[in-house]
Amino acid sequence: MTRSALATAFCCLLALAASAMAAGPTASASLADPLEGSGGGARAAGMGSAFVGVADDSSALLWNPGGLGTLDQAEIALNHNSWIGGIVQEVAVADLPMGNLGVLGLSGSYVNYGTLTGYDDSGNQLGNYTPSSYGFDVGWGAKVLDRLSAGLALKGAVQGIDGTNYDAYGADLGVLWMPADGLRVGLTGTNLGPQVAGFSLPATLRLGGSQLLSLAPSNRLLLAVSGSWEPQGANYLQFGVEDRFLPLLALRAGYQASLQENQIDGVTGLSLGLGLDIRGFSLDYAFLPYGELGTAQRLSLAYRFGGA
Repeated sequence: MTRSALATAFCCLLALAASAMAAGPTASASLADPLEGSGGGARAAGMGSAFVGVADDSSALLWNPGGLGTLDQAEIALNHNSWIGGIVQEVAVADLPMGNLGVLGLSGSYVNYGTLTGYDDSGNQLGNYTPSSYGFDVGWGAKVLDRLSAGLALKGAVQGIDGTNYDAYGADLGVLWMPADGLRVGLTGTNLGPQVAGFSLPATLRLGGSQLLSLAPSNRLLLAVSGSWEPQGANYLQFGVEDRFLPLLALRAGYQASLQENQIDGVTGLSLGLGLDIRGFSLDYAFLPYGELGTAQRLSLAYRFGGA
C-alpha cells in the first residue's frame, strides 16, 4: 500500500471511529471553567482544533501531553485569545526537554470574562461584576516505546466572581503513537477531576490522527482529523489542513462540525489561519467565525531554542 493510500484509509478509519465515539448521549449541562478545553495556540485553532493527533509543539501540553515525549527542543509561546462576548484569554506555555528523563511542560493562563450585570430573583439590578480565572498546568511526557509516547498533565484553576473564589483541579492523560513515518495517532482524556460548586469540569475524550506528506522539497502538507466527546457537553468532528509551501510561510484551514443543533445562524465551525517562521520565531494567527455571536481571533508568538 502506498503512503498516500495509507493516509487516506487511516483518515477514513479515524473519521468512522470518531463518529461512533461521539454518538453517545449528550447534554447541554452547565460546566465549570468552559474555556479549559479550548487549548492555547493559534496554529491548532486554525486547523479546526484537530490537534490531538499532531501535538508536535509546546501546545502539546494543552492538547495531548503524550506529544511532549516527541519534542527535542525547548520552546516558549505566548497565546492571545480574543473570544466572543468580550472574553479575553491569555496563555503562556513552555516545554523543556530533560534528556532521558522526558520532557517537562509548564503553562499559565488568565481569563477575563468581561463585565456582567447581576440581578436578584425579582429582576432587580444588583450591580456589575467582572469574573475572571487563573490557571496552571504542569505536565510530563516521555517515550515509552520506540514509536509510542505517553504523558500526564496536572492542572488547577481559581475562578472568582463578586469576591467569591472557586478552586478547580484536574488531570489530562494522553498517548501519541507513530506507526509509520509522518503518521501519528493520538488519544487523550482531559479535565478529569472533581466537581466545582456542583458543576462538572468539561471532561473530554479525544481521538485523532494526522499524516504529513512531502509534496515537494519546499512543500509539506499536514492532514488531521479528530473526534471530541464531552459526556455533559458538546461533541464534535474536527478536520484540519496545514500547507507549508515556503520555508517560512504556512496556510491553514479547518472545520469543526458540531453533532448537536446549536441554533446559531450564520457561518460557524470554520477556521482559517496562517503562520510565519523566522530564525526560531513563529507567529501564528487564526480567525474563527461564530455566526450571529461574532468572531474570535487568536494570535501566538513562540520561540524554539535551537530551531532553524
